[in-house]
Order: sequence, then structure tokens, then C-alpha cells
Amino acid sequence: MSGPEAYCEEALLGSVLQDPRRALEVRDWLRAEDFADPWRREIYRVLVDQHLYAHPLVAAAAPAQRAQVLGRLVVEDLYARAGADGWQVSGGDWQQVAAYVTSLPAGVPNAANAAQYGRVVAQASLERTVGVRGEFAERAVLAAVLARPEEGARLAGWLKAADFQDPWLVQMYKALVEEKLYAHPALTIRSSPADRQQVLARMLYEQLQHKAAGERWSVPATVWPAVAQQIHALTTTQQVPHPEHAAQLGQRVLQTSIQQQVAEGSWRIESTLRVPGAPAAAMEINSMLATLQHLESRWEQAVGRGGAVGAALTPQPSPRPEMAFTEDVVLSSLLRDPGQLEQVGRWLRAEDFTQPGRAQLFTAIQDAVTGRGTVDPALLVWDAHRRGTAGPGSLAAEQVWAMYQEGRPGIAHGEGRRLVEASIVHHVRRATSAINTAVGDPTAAPGMVIGAARGHLQHASAQAARLTQATWTTTRTGPVAR
Repeated sequence: MSGPEAYCEEALLGSVLQDPRRALEVRDWLRAEDFADPWRREIYRVLVDQHLYAHPLVAAAAPAQRAQVLGRLVVEDLYARAGADGWQVSGGDWQQVAAYVTSLPAGVPNAANAAQYGRVVAQASLERTVGVRGEFAERAVLAAVLARPEEGARLAGWLKAADFQDPWLVQMYKALVEEKLYAHPALTIRSSPADRQQVLARMLYEQLQHKAAGERWSVPATVWPAVAQQIHALTTTQQVPHPEHAAQLGQRVLQTSIQQQVAEGSWRIESTLRVPGAPAAAMEINSMLATLQHLESRWEQAVGRGGAVGAALTPQPSPRPEMAFTEDVVLSSLLRDPGQLEQVGRWLRAEDFTQPGRAQLFTAIQDAVTGRGTVDPALLVWDAHRRGTAGPGSLAAEQVWAMYQEGRPGIAHGEGRRLVEASIVHHVRRATSAINTAVGDPTAAPGMVIGAARGHLQHASAQAARLTQATWTTTRTGPVAR
């Protein structure tokens, strides 16, 4: 390994060798397993984890000699461990190790930066554990529970087996946590963490085989050795440096699951637009809103506090394709037959019209009918234009008069429903686009993804409700004969 992480690993070791007191700044939160390089990992283990920095010989040495004394003790301790554990290291290699340890303090600009170096090492360790995009988080969670079975209790309830993508990891998590294998009495009698880990790993393998037989999984016999090797890897090469952080690792798994569930929900809603009018959109939107509520509750439980989910975002207005002909037909019919507003006005809105002048005309007709009872909206609007009181973008008086002359009574219901259908298609498509943008943002926290999805879907849901009302009213009344 090279780059900033390697430099910080060496700089941290050099800082502690240069000033042994710096070990106190990192010993409680940085582990030897956080180091990527095997030799630097072992140097840190004896230097800090095994408290060699506090050796009496180091404390008794003159300040200028402490780095030399501590470096010699580190090499001696490494040599003793190599003999006890059977490391395959030649004599020439030991000379290089000794030279390397001696050179570490000289490369440190300022030992006071030890904690900052440690944070870089810890961050690099986290990225190796869960992956830059969380791709290793599932394995890390299982490895953490195998190393510290009590962590299973902290995951139960909010992290589900269904949140895992790998089928075998799904079954492992289900057995370990959801079926509470982590709390088996056989583990409590073991005093050594290593013993508990190995017993739990063996029990997990046996449980998977038992379930496979009972539930009739179609798993060839040739696959089981690979499963055993996968479980073994979780207790050896794929161990996590900090199994006590299993909850944080679980949050990464849940975050990925939330993003995927929101994206899938957005796709299902978008697929309803393939049917004209999107009649199934309301059902899919309401189903997705219920899912978001459930995800919100689980995420709040995962982070250990309420109110962790981002606030619902208010969708911003955006233009949509015009339906000028249909809008003119609706307005013409209303001008000729204002009585239709008794039904149409319950679900048709000014924002369903794509051109400001048509929206203003619809509002003027609504106000006239609502405020004055039986009136002639054509004359009212004509008078408004003649006096110059209409707003920007208004239709010319001649256009309004032409609409009135061409109007067909009784058809505003059906044509108005087409406008509402177009509105829901527009709002749903805008909602799914915004949701996909939020899901695709790697910096978006789960709370922001949920908040964005909820805000846009709530707005689209209101449009879908109007479509339902418009469809019911239109079906019940039917077109009025001329």
C-alpha cells in the first residue's frame, strides 16, 4: 500500500516512537487491525495495544534516547513473538525490520499530529471494511456478530435479512440474528472470545445445513465446502477491526437497502405511466408512501434517535407539455354550460392548464359561478378584457368569444378528466425523476432520500386522488347529450 494512508501509518508509529505519550491519544479507539501493512500492524500491536510505550526502561531513559530504547524493545518483542508463533522470517529480514523501525521517528514532522494520523488510518480501515460504497458492509456485519455475539441484540429489530443482497449472507444473518443464534446458551459458557467465535461459526454452519434439509433448499452437496470456507473467512481474513461497531456497519447495509427499495418503488410507479391516464399510479404511490414510513421508523431506530429522517421536500414547479386543444375544448364547454362546474370544479384545478391565460380564464369562470350563481361567464370575461383588468398572459377577448361560440355543452367532464390524467402523468414523472436523482446521489444520507421521496410522492398522491374522483364522477354522470 502506498499513498496518504501508508504515510499516515508510518507517521503514527514514528510519532509514538518519538514521543511515547502520543500513544494515549489513539490507544482507546485505534487497533492494530486498522493497519493495512502486516509489519506496521504488528509494530503497532506491540507498541500500543500491548503497552510497550509505557515500559519502565522507556520511562527511565533520557528524552533524547527514548525513541532508540523503545525501537529496540519493539524489535525484541517482535522477534520473540515470531519465535513463539512460528513466523517464517530470515536473519536478513530482521536486519531490515530493525532498520525500518529505527527510521520511523525521523520521518515525522511533528509528533503532535499523532491523533490526526490515526484518524486517517481509521478512515482507511473503515473503507477497507465496508468498501468505498458500502459493498463489503454485509460481510462486515456478519463478521462483527461472529466476533462479538452480543452485537446481535443491537441489530435485532431494525436490520432485516431482506436488507442483504447476497443469498447466502441473507440466510446467515437470518440464523445469527433473527433466529437469535447469537444468544445460544452454548456461547455463554465460553470464556475466551476466540472460543465463542469458533463455536458460533460452527453452529452457524450446522444451522444452515439443518435449515437446508428442513426447507428443502436445492443446494448441491458440492456447494457446502464453499459455504464452510465463506464462514471461516468471516472469522479470519475478513474479520473487522472493531466488531463493537456492528450497529454502524449495519447502518451501511440498511442505507443501501433503503436506496434500493426507494429506487425499485420509483420504477414501479414509473411503470404505471405506460397505461394511459396512469390509473394504477395512486395504488403504487400509496404503497410506496407506506414503505417510506416503515423505512423511516427503521432508520430512526438504527441511528438511535427520533427525527433523524430528512424533512419532506416541497416539489418545485416545472413546465409540462401543453394540451392546448383539450384545454380549449374544456373551457369552451364551460363557457357555454357553466353548470358543469358543480361536478368538474371538485377535481379540476387551474394548474391543470398549461398556459397562464387558460388557467386565468378557468379561475374567472369558477369565481363567477361560485360568487354570483347563474351568470354568463362569457360576458363577464369579455367585460374584464375590455376594461383591461386581466393579468399578464391573458387570452385576448376575441379568443374568449371564439371559445364561447364553439363551445359544446356537457363535454367538460370527459375532456377535463384528460387534463387531470395529463397532470398526474406529469407529476408522477417529475416525482420519480426527483427520487432517482436523490437515490443516485452518493452523498445523500438515507434521511434525505426518504424525505425527498416522501415529499414528491405526497404531491403526486394528491394528483392521483383527483384523478380517482374525476374518473368516478365522469363514470357516474356520463356525457350530457346536446
